[in-house]
Amino acid sequence: MKEHIKILDFLRGMAALLVVMFHFATAILPTIKPNYLSGILEYGKYGVQVFFVISGFIIPYAMLKSNYKVSNYFRFLLRRIIRINPPYYVSILLSFILYFSAIIIVNRPIDGMDWPGVNFLALFGNLTFTVPFLDTWWYNPVYWTLAIEFQFYIIIGFILPALTSKKEWLSFSILLAILTLGFIDFGSFFHFSSFFVLGIVLFMQREKLMSNLLLILLSLTAITCCFFQRGWVELAFGVVTFLIIFSGININFKFTNFLGKISYSLYITHWAIGLMAEIVLKRVITIHQYPMGKIVMLFIYTGISILFAAIFYKYVEKPAINYSKKIKSTS
Repeated sequence: MKEHIKILDFLRGMAALLVVMFHFATAILPTIKPNYLSGILEYGKYGVQVFFVISGFIIPYAMLKSNYKVSNYFRFLLRRIIRINPPYYVSILLSFILYFSAIIIVNRPIDGMDWPGVNFLALFGNLTFTVPFLDTWWYNPVYWTLAIEFQFYIIIGFILPALTSKKEWLSFSILLAILTLGFIDFGSFFHFSSFFVLGIVLFMQREKLMSNLLLILLSLTAITCCFFQRGWVELAFGVVTFLIIFSGININFKFTNFLGKISYSLYITHWAIGLMAEIVLKRVITIHQYPMGKIVMLFIYTGISILFAAIFYKYVEKPAINYSKKIKSTS
């Protein structure tokens, strides 16, 4: 039975909240930017790197606890697809509603909304997470991280048996090769692999699958690669996440636990919900014309998005989670 690790709820919740407030304060809501919090919330975009480290740790950990074998590879991917895709597809529908609602309400598309159109290439790319490899774009710009995550699932399913075989140098060589590929900018998983490897190091340390010396060498290599590939700010977020998980500290707040639970729903819906809320509320509430009013509206839009995400989680994401659990991890 997989142990529930409380600190991950806190980290997921904070990461999701940071990304939401970054988008609202600095990127997608014209009526409240710029504002007094724009400078500090600019760093909220690095909540994505927090998610990557968490995935690097928890996905192989969960696979190991379910006695994963390569023979269960497609079963593992099917479970992830059923867990991830139905809420994702419903959120794509929200993007369609947003786009066409804006045309109906204001007679034009929303400023800055890069709409790829309703065509085979866009639909296929968005439905299969293959947009980075096709000449099209996402219906919602936050989806790019889901493509990175799914590429990680594909890769970890192949390499986990080697990582858990206790052949230390084989594990070390595989992860080193993955880090090295990060210097080739595929615009894919490999360019973010240093964050996932930091998470994998935590997993391997927890399960005692590699000597401390090799784990330290691997950690330092991942940190060095991250610095040169992604820069010191992203590195800082990755390392802080690594250290918090490694410390084993138990941060247990109801609000952050709640945010952690709905973090996926919040992440994939906030962009559309925030824009929809702004289209309506800026015609009713005009305090966004004042500096402090922008801050008030920022928190209102964030609150609306959290409320919607909670409903979305209950009626869309939770059923997908329950259904995915009906598929046995092993045959």
